[in-house]
Amino acid sequence: MNTKEVKQMEKPLISIVIPVYKVEKYLPKCIESIIGQTYENLEIFLVDDCSPDGCGAICDSYAGKDVRIRVIHREKNAGAAAARNLSIERAKGEYLFFADSDDWIARDTIEVLLKKMREYDADCCVGGCVTVLEGADGKLTYQKRKRVPEHCKTAREAMERLLLHESAAWNRLYRREAFEKLRFSEGRINDDEAIALRLYANMERIVFLDQDTYYYRKRKDSITTSAFSLKQLDCVKNSRENLNFIRKNNPDLIPAAEFKYIKTMLWAYVNLYRLKTKEASRARAELRHAIRKNRRRALQNPHLGIALKALAVLV
Repeated sequence: MNTKEVKQMEKPLISIVIPVYKVEKYLPKCIESIIGQTYENLEIFLVDDCSPDGCGAICDSYAGKDVRIRVIHREKNAGAAAARNLSIERAKGEYLFFADSDDWIARDTIEVLLKKMREYDADCCVGGCVTVLEGADGKLTYQKRKRVPEHCKTAREAMERLLLHESAAWNRLYRREAFEKLRFSEGRINDDEAIALRLYANMERIVFLDQDTYYYRKRKDSITTSAFSLKQLDCVKNSRENLNFIRKNNPDLIPAAEFKYIKTMLWAYVNLYRLKTKEASRARAELRHAIRKNRRRALQNPHLGIALKALAVLV
């Protein structure tokens, strides 16, 4: 084995994927945090999703300064999921990492995640996420996150955690093989939830770190924090599909999957009252029927709190 081959084994290529759309104010900070990583053997995909602002020019400017950057300019906006899928097809790295273009990562994030993946012989490594609130004046407030000791979970344990707590695709380093037969669901919001469960299902070990690696910017004009719309009913669809997946493949996790599905339906049902349209009224009626259909399961669910159980009864 020659010196080059040894070096590649020690420092394998890692592909970082960043969908870009209407974030010219935040994009430089995100890119700077990536190109400034202590781990340098990277290929960085900046996918300009037909952004109407100056994002495309910013991407090209950075590509001119760093040969590791690959810019993809889409001719038509297709969403973050499509941008990620396109990059997965073109990526050459042994590992994949996803980031949102208005967020940023710690300087040693990639190095730390890879080190811990190797230490535990894991298929995925998840870092600590710090939520950063952006005020109207642009001031950033860093929220304290719950500290959890570093630990390794089985696929089943990680899937249960995902159903009960979170479902993001970013802030994780994956082995490339995890995406061999899986892709993000295009045309939906909350596309992380539609794939995260299935990714974990194909793994053996997932490591969770108690180290701040990712900074999630929570701004008023983002998809996740903007006013409720019918498009956000995708969350209900995703949680329903996850429940069907669990019923077929991991029946012991049905209570956790039902918790997520019922909780999501109740959240959507309440928020639909903000919309005064016929479409919203129809959607609310359909949800009311689904909630009533699942009421008994809701009352028996060990994970659902008293307040949500009471709401299920009131509906």
